[in-house]
Amino acid sequence: MKTSRLAALLLSALVFSGCGLLKQKAADHYLGKAGKTAAAQNPPQADVEAAFANIEKAVSYAPDSAEAVELLGRLADSASKNGFAGAQELEASALKKILAARPLNWSARESLINFFAARGDIGGLEAMAAQAQELSASGGEGQRYCALLAGLAARASALPWLESEAYLSLNKAPETLFEKAAAYEAGAARVQAMKAEADKLTASDPSVKKSAPAALVSAAEVAAADALRDPEARAAIAGFNARAGSDTAFRKAVELAVRGNAALVKKEYSQARAFYQGALNHYPALIDARRQLAETDFQEGAALAVAGGGNRKAAAQLLYRAYGGASAVIAEALKTGNLIPFIKPAKFLGDTYSLKAADLAALHAVEGARLRNTAKLEAEFKSALDEALKLNPEGRLARELLERYTKEGF
Repeated sequence: MKTSRLAALLLSALVFSGCGLLKQKAADHYLGKAGKTAAAQNPPQADVEAAFANIEKAVSYAPDSAEAVELLGRLADSASKNGFAGAQELEASALKKILAARPLNWSARESLINFFAARGDIGGLEAMAAQAQELSASGGEGQRYCALLAGLAARASALPWLESEAYLSLNKAPETLFEKAAAYEAGAARVQAMKAEADKLTASDPSVKKSAPAALVSAAEVAAADALRDPEARAAIAGFNARAGSDTAFRKAVELAVRGNAALVKKEYSQARAFYQGALNHYPALIDARRQLAETDFQEGAALAVAGGGNRKAAAQLLYRAYGGASAVIAEALKTGNLIPFIKPAKFLGDTYSLKAADLAALHAVEGARLRNTAKLEAEFKSALDEALKLNPEGRLARELLERYTKEGF
């Protein structure tokens, strides 16, 4: 009796073992077919689509396969380089199916987070973070740690995109600026807390990090380091949110300044000037609006100068006013810095130096021989240009001014 029971158990073990081997062989078969397409030079679109289907078949036999996830990435990259526009979407679709079948396939989860991060899909990243939070609530310490890493990678990857959206809103809508600034501050706080929790876990049990997929560990560490790289910028955003929430005059001034930016983009100079002046009436210390007033004068003066005709005098008046405004903003910014975040102080100051240099160059072109103290103004131009390039080497206006000055002089 005992012998027959033992034999039955051994037979069952062999059957299940054989079943596992057969499934792995089937998975390897489909991965091999897909791998040939991924390695081929410019395969037909039908072959690429069939290769994605083969990988999905392989995953149905081996749902935890890291090799399948890696091959998905290679196939998508190869197909995209060969002009197949839908390859990345097919990769994402396959990854979602893998995770639906195996939520703990960390390789697939890390790849899908990277997919959303590369495209700036904040909604997709938020969904991945929410899923990770659910997974962290169940399972052992190893699962909790991996889920924490996945959530950290997703939330940290979203922060630079939130920052970018907030920056773009500076010329569009104040409501969006306030919304994105608040979301950024909350997101940064969560990333800091999650990183601290992950560090605490590894400190108490170093084995959890060793057992986690290296790619997932790296993705979380790199994304968190990038998101938290600038504590001064985070502090400026937090200060901005606090001031906007407690000081109605400041909030109204920011609203008007952003509306002024939107008008200036449309070259509606009178309206832009009215918005900026209104902002300063509400909050005189808003140096950001003062700088944009000088920008408005410069742009309108330069436009009148280009138009020619009887506009020379009006152009010169605006350019002289912009010169004085930019100089005053520089003196103030050196002491206080700008108050609206998402433009770093060095860039704000560097761009203002560029504005001053551009204005001096325009004044020289408009006034010609009538310009007084040309040598002094040229020295100011060179000094402003040097400071602009030092503070913001990537500034387009400063680089263009330098190139023109090198070729043509003042």
